[in-house]
Amino acid sequence: MNGGIKTYSVLVVEDDPENLKFLKTLLSRYFNVLVCKSETEFFSSAISNRFDLILMDISLSGEKSGLKLIKSLREIPIFKTIPIICLSAHIAESDKMEALEAGANYYLRKPVQNKILIDTIFNLIEQNYKRK
Repeated sequence: MNGGIKTYSVLVVEDDPENLKFLKTLLSRYFNVLVCKSETEFFSSAISNRFDLILMDISLSGEKSGLKLIKSLREIPIFKTIPIICLSAHIAESDKMEALEAGANYYLRKPVQNKILIDTIFNLIEQNYKRK
């Protein structure tokens, strides 16, 4: 891990208050965490903040699902390369394929072990910086 210095920022998109609270508490130990729980907050956060990775729940309430938000983001040049991890309770392989086709880099099923989530976030961010 990074020795306690939070150098990376993660945007967490989750509409369930309990999940959002848990993810913010867990991830704040390692990353600067921005959270949003709606499509409106998402676009506001995405445009007004810099972040290194998006952790996206694919089953958001509102007009756009997490998958539609990913597709929208991937159409904007500055967001084409930001790693996106989908976090979902959906267990069907078709859900995973849909997320990856929408533009997600990785798909994790809830509940996910904390270490796997943290390691996946670090790995995707670091891979992305190596490509730049």
